Amino acid sequence: MSRKRPIWYEDALMAVRTLRDGGVILHPSDTVWGLAADATSAQGVKHIFEIKQRPFTETLLMLVDSSQVLEQLLPNLPNSAWELLEVSDRPVTLVGTLGNKDQHTFASGMVRENASIAVRLVSDPYLSFLIQGIGAPLASTSANVAGKPTPMTFIDIDKQIKSLVDFKANYRREELNSNQSSLLVQFDDAGCISILRS
Repeated sequence: MSRKRPIWYEDALMAVRTLRDGGVILHPSDTVWGLAADATSAQGVKHIFEIKQRPFTETLLMLVDSSQVLEQLLPNLPNSAWELLEVSDRPVTLVGTLGNKDQHTFASGMVRENASIAVRLVSDPYLSFLIQGIGAPLASTSANVAGKPTPMTFIDIDKQIKSLVDFKANYRREELNSNQSSLLVQFDDAGCISILRS
């Protein structure tokens, strides 16, 4: 008996093809609508910065869909960070030091000069399909020009943003409920945690 494909399958397939070609997609996420590219694609990540008119010093966050990959990227996560991921009622983005920096080939704009990165573990099936489809973390950021309000729904996204991306997802465009940005938490090598965005 064949398994029924999810309603977003064709849409996500087109998104993956765009990402593999070094493109930027406009997509729904587990938080707000976002811009995404393959985090290892110099072309894609650069295009995001151009669309957002954002300086490269303001690095993008990464989306991953497995705790194993999260642990590879941030091997010094304290137990309190894992506990926070388990109990938080909203998505959590963790900021810490990239482990084994030489083993990773992330595009410029993903890792700060001090080797810190921002990573969010997602469980959304659509996002997981995209991440698995490109075989790398997604470079992600909200779908707005730097300094402008964050759009909560598809209709809130600036027309200029929509015109500059390589693919616009159809999935969840009609949803009018507003989601929150993620909780942003930083931890140091001693395991101390500080809240950067609540």
